[in-house]
Formats: sequence, C-alpha cells, structure tokens
Amino acid sequence: MIEIKLFRRTTKFLIWTTLIVLQIACNSNEINITKPLIIPIPSSQIITEGHFVINNSTGIKYDSDFEIAANFLITFIEKGSSILINESESTQNIVFIKDETIQNIEGYSLEITPSNIEIKAKLHQGAFYAVQSLRQLLPASFENGTFKEKEVAIQCLKIEDKPQFKYRGMHLDVGRHLFPVDFIKKYIDAIAMLKMNTFHWHLTEDQGWRIEIKKYPKLQEVAAYRNKTLIGHYSDQPHQFDGKRYGGFYTQEQIKDIVTYAQERQVTIIPEIELPGHSRSAIAAYPELGCTGEQIGVATKWGIFEDIYCPKETTFTFLEDVLDEVMALFPGKYIHIGGDEAPKTRWKNCNHCQQLIKKEGLKDEHELQSYFISRIEKYINSKGKQIIGWDEILEGGLAPNATVMSWARYEWCYRGCKTASRCYFNARFSLLF
Repeated sequence: MIEIKLFRRTTKFLIWTTLIVLQIACNSNEINITKPLIIPIPSSQIITEGHFVINNSTGIKYDSDFEIAANFLITFIEKGSSILINESESTQNIVFIKDETIQNIEGYSLEITPSNIEIKAKLHQGAFYAVQSLRQLLPASFENGTFKEKEVAIQCLKIEDKPQFKYRGMHLDVGRHLFPVDFIKKYIDAIAMLKMNTFHWHLTEDQGWRIEIKKYPKLQEVAAYRNKTLIGHYSDQPHQFDGKRYGGFYTQEQIKDIVTYAQERQVTIIPEIELPGHSRSAIAAYPELGCTGEQIGVATKWGIFEDIYCPKETTFTFLEDVLDEVMALFPGKYIHIGGDEAPKTRWKNCNHCQQLIKKEGLKDEHELQSYFISRIEKYINSKGKQIIGWDEILEGGLAPNATVMSWARYEWCYRGCKTASRCYFNARFSLLF
C-alpha cells in the first residue's frame, strides 16, 4: 500500500515537473531569445535577468556622431524582418550615447535592460562594433531576411569590449579565382560582423590581373583572361585543362563602390599589386616588362613562374603609373606589393640586370630584389603611403620603412625584426598569422 502511494506521488511529481519544463520551453520559444554567443568573445560579458523586445514600437535615438552605426542597425532590422523601427517618440528605445571616458576608439559598452538598450562609445567605430554584437544577439534568420515574427526578444546583458589587436584582417585572392562584386560585399559584411577592420584584396597574379588600369588597356584585354585552367591537383600527371577562357576584372567604378561599402562598415581595404614576381599576366600583356621581351601567355596552372618584372626604367615607369591609379582608388595608408616567390633565373641571365647589379654595387640578385622593392617603396612613400610585403622582401635586406607580413616562415620575420630593430608597435614591422 505504501509503495502504491509513493508511486502515485512520484508519478504526479514527474508529470508536474514535465509540464513546468514544457511551459518554460514554450515560453522561451514564444519570445524567441537567442543565446548570447558573440564572436569574438567580448572582454567582459555579464548575463542579467529579463529581455528587451524589438517590435514596431521600438525607436532608435542617436546624434550625427553615430549616424553610420545607427543607420546600419535600422537597415539590418528592417531588411532582415518585417519589423519597422518607430521614428516617433517611443518608451522602448535603442540609444546611442557618446562616452569620452572610453579610451580605445574601437571600444564600446552595450547594456540591454527590459526597458531599453544603451550603446556607449567614444567614436563611431566603437558604436559600429557594438551594433555588430547586437546583430549577433538576433536570430540568424535576420541575416537572410527570413525572420517572420512581429517581434523579437534579446537577452538582457552588459558588455564592455575593446579589441586586443589593432590590425584584424582577412585576405582574399581574386587573381586565381575571380569573385563577383556581390560576393566581395558579402565577404566584407562577414568580416565586419566579426569586428575585423582590414580587407587585404589580392588583385594581381600570374593567372589574372583584376583591376582596371586606364593607362594600360591591355591589362584588361589580355592580362585579365587566361585561355584555360588546370583541372585537379597540380601533382596529377599528365596535367588536364578545362579548355575554357576564364577571367574578368573590376572596373574603377566598381572598386570605388566597394571601397565606400567597406568604409561604411569600418573596413579598410589594402590592395595587393604583386611585384617583382607573380607578374606573368602583366608581362603577357606587355612583354617588354620581362627580361626576354618574348611573348608569353597568362598562366593556366598554379605554381611559381620564372618570368618576373625586369628592373628596367620602362618597368618602373609602368609600375609607378599603375600605382598612381591604384592609390587614387584606395584611401588607406598601406599598399601591399607582394614580393614573394620571385625566381632569379631570368635576372641571372639578363645583361641589363647584371649591369645594374654592378652599377649599384649590389652583391647578387637577392640584393637586386631589395633594390627593386626599395625603389618602389620610395615612390609609394612620396605619395604619402607605406608598403607591406610578404616575408621574402627580407631577402637581400629589408626596405627602410616596410611592414612585413609573414606567410611562409615566421623565423624570417624574427630575423628581419632583429636586423632592422623594428617591432609592431612603431608600425614598422608586423608578424601577422
């Protein structure tokens, strides 16, 4: 008898417990709260009780200092859902507040309470990154415009955040594989959401030249296209090709549009114009830029090619003209000049190169590369910009004001840093992984 009563009581307890759990689950689904999982993890995040509801009654208050961030948030909410931000007075507001006590220009605080959301920042960069954190607190369906509910609830919390690193970037090579403008913008959106502030855009390669240069139309007509593309892996023998002409380029108007798009998302674009190596496509368009003067084709497979820019006056004139047009399009401080994987075979067998080595008192072809990089650097410096190069620019000696980006062997950067007595903190040398 006791066992039966105990069983009944246990059964009632389990039933009521199950009903309570189901009720909590139903309520959670009803208010649609996304669990805070912000990337990168904020410096400080404290979860508090309650939630803030965004619906058609929600207003956004801001002044001109935070217009970019506020407009981004309004557009994101309205494009991502059927919710429309209330432009009149509201008791449920998202408020942007200027806070001079925040020292880091990209730092911010984000406090969500049941009655309002407060975003505090010193400058617009911090406000924008606060919005990116708020963006990540919304359901993923906002990203593709499929959120259909009339309101959405956000977990109450308090975040204080600032970046650990000044340079936070991603690289995209469009020389080997071309991506359309819409994809480039989506790429910028993705890195902005993750609070990255730099887009390293690799625009020229052996396999294709992707930026319009008005002074040299053959870069669009010839260098931008290859006749076919390798199928499968490079080590597969014999090599197989698809037989299809492939390529294209970004017009200067398209690039201006992308640069503006990036600026609105606090992303600086660093263009990469490869030299002296990875220049086969340009030499295919203008054979006089190479050491042999012979006609070659745009590369149709991957790897490293012996045809590189010859350090002649005509070559430097060409590169300076190209860089003039490039620098006019990109307002950032840096121009990436590559400098990696430049075989010296052509230079060793070139009378002009050997005479130049003697004339300039250089030791060998490696120092000739340093001479090449230094000359380009001086020109770029004269225009108020600085260069970044891959770690091979350390061969033959580091150019005076170069920043080194390591892709191959970090010990090269360590050697360069010791030799040049530079470090990341004075913006002369950076080791980026």
